[in-house]
Amino acid sequence: MKKIILATSLCLMMTGLAHASSLDSSAHHNKAAERYVAQKQFTKALTEYDIAIKKDKKSAQAWLGKAQIQLQLKQYSALKGTLEELDDVSNSKAEKFEFLLVEGQYYLAAKPNHWLSKLKQNFFKARNMDTSRSDLYLLMARASVAGGKERSARLNYNKVIERGGPLAAVASQELASIFRQAQASGTGKGWVGDLADRATIDRATLAAVLVDDIEVQQLFDKRSRTIALPSDCKGNTYSAAIDTLLNIQITSVAPDTKGLFNPNANVSRFELAKLVEEILIAYTKKEELSHAFMGTKSPFPDLNANHYAYNAAFLSISRGLMATDDLVEGNFSGDKAISGTDLLLVLRKLGSLERQQ
Repeated sequence: MKKIILATSLCLMMTGLAHASSLDSSAHHNKAAERYVAQKQFTKALTEYDIAIKKDKKSAQAWLGKAQIQLQLKQYSALKGTLEELDDVSNSKAEKFEFLLVEGQYYLAAKPNHWLSKLKQNFFKARNMDTSRSDLYLLMARASVAGGKERSARLNYNKVIERGGPLAAVASQELASIFRQAQASGTGKGWVGDLADRATIDRATLAAVLVDDIEVQQLFDKRSRTIALPSDCKGNTYSAAIDTLLNIQITSVAPDTKGLFNPNANVSRFELAKLVEEILIAYTKKEELSHAFMGTKSPFPDLNANHYAYNAAFLSISRGLMATDDLVEGNFSGDKAISGTDLLLVLRKLGSLERQQ
């Protein structure tokens, strides 16, 4: 009986020792560091990553975490050595991607000699590994801003916005800031900066932008006719623009069945898609675009193929002029009101803004 008790005690002791050992592993300290990072206790997190590295010098997770903390704390001299170690221990494709990303972030933050060209090299290498990562395009957009490459910045901000997710809102705000700065410096049009600040766009404002600033009537000059101005537009600040728009028969912003224009109503994504469809047809002179996707299965969970704006939505997405509102679910969210930045992005992609600047 005593032998059985002794054997049991020894087993329990060995189990306890094994458990204690697992708690003192590199993985354990990596998790502890991540908890500190979430609490923004970066110094404590750095200590835990250092312990994790002592436990396993080839832990790419620990070296990456340490690099990210040093970047956060602006410890650039120490970070250079950490990045060298991280490069050495990063073996998988995913690990190499993270290394290229954090090294690119270092180039942007510290700006060593030839930082922009080095960052571009990292960007292209990482993009060849994974084209879906929004944080990669956001990095390149910010680097382009810092390097004075506005066109590249806008292109990469667009990439982030198209992919949706939480970074899309960040990209939209930063892109709007570029529009505002262009206006303030005198390099952009006043209406561009004004639109960038708007959370929504009403139908009267859209008419003013299309007629007074974009001069869309030049595309539809052969469709001109004379119709009466809707009663709810009389006295509106943009009544002349509305009158011009209606007389070139832009159906995407036409009066309703009661003959009212509803100038104060917000423009929806459905209306924007229909506008894109009309402008594309006018540009290309291909009337078949008006029914290019009719009869196809809808790729949008929230939009039936029989919907009046289905073809316009599919056409706008397929041409890269608009993006789904929800990257995960793929919803089009056609009833959602567009923002000023949404409108600016579409117009720029159509080429309209480039001719105005």
